[in-house]
Amino acid sequence: MRRLVILAVLALLAAGPGGCGTLRGSYNAVALGMAQGRVREILGTPRYQLADEWVYTQDNPRDLTLVTARFKDGKLVAKSWQNPEKPEDDNRVGPAPNGSGAEAE
Repeated sequence: MRRLVILAVLALLAAGPGGCGTLRGSYNAVALGMAQGRVREILGTPRYQLADEWVYTQDNPRDLTLVTARFKDGKLVAKSWQNPEKPEDDNRVGPAPNGSGAEAE
């Protein structure tokens, strides 16, 4: 039992402050074309929910990670991961939010 508790604590520490590692794993599990309900199951309840865009942030105010999910007709059409402190980790999949049609992966 003690070994199980130690493994659980190590897993939480590996996720990093604010659970960023957990959010990143969830972000990677979300795929374009998924229904809004499935995205909510994976990412959880968004911090901000606009008409066709959901925004996720970390509980830790020092973690500036911003995850967005954009929908059209109830399906995920774009997702992005941004952190100004770690731009090398930024990721965007789907058309640009300005509607230019440019896609990134």
